[in-house]
Parts: sequence; C-alpha cells; structure tokens
Amino acid sequence: MGATGFPAAGGTAFGVGVLTDVDRLYDFYRWNIRRKNGQIFLFLHAWEYSLAGLLLAGLVYHHPVLLAAALAQLGHVAADHFHNRLSPWGYFLTYRAWTGFDVARIAPDHNVLDS
Repeated sequence: MGATGFPAAGGTAFGVGVLTDVDRLYDFYRWNIRRKNGQIFLFLHAWEYSLAGLLLAGLVYHHPVLLAAALAQLGHVAADHFHNRLSPWGYFLTYRAWTGFDVARIAPDHNVLDS
C-alpha cells in the first residue's frame, strides 16, 4: 500500500509472486507420478506475461493492482531465470512451445527430477 496508496496492490503482488509456482504441480505430477520427464511446461513462468502486463498498465489501463501483478510476475520470473539453469530463452513460453517443451533443449544441463 505504501508505494501505490492502494491496499489491494500489496496483496495482489504477494499472491501473484507466490501463486506463479502453482504451474510446477503439473510438471511434478508428470515427472514423478506419470514418469514422463522429457518435457517442461511451466505455463505461468513466462516473460511474455510481464511484458504484456507492463505494456497494458503503461499504455492502456493504468491501475495499481495490474501494475502490482505485472511487477510481481516479472520479479518471480527474473529471480527464477537467473537462479535456475535453463537456456537463455527458457523462460519464454513461446520458445518452450516452439521446442515442443523438450526439456533437453530448454534445460540442457539440468535434471528436472532434481527440482
């Protein structure tokens, strides 16, 4: 609330920042239950969402909650991108789709089962 004067912005930022990891459940299910570990989806981990949110908030519909969501998602993806060992394009959903979500191309030096 301190930065925007809008109480819901803080809760939104926290929620988006934490709930972005919900998409990992699908991959964990595929890797550990179904024993299919050749793909990595992470549908909510994508630079495209941050860019779209920031453009929308800056050019079309400026609202503190939208800005908070875009910045929280950006922070989450940025931290993951620099912490994890994915390819430089690994956190672009369009790249992952283009490669068929192939974990060998997206995370070449990383065993997904170690996550």
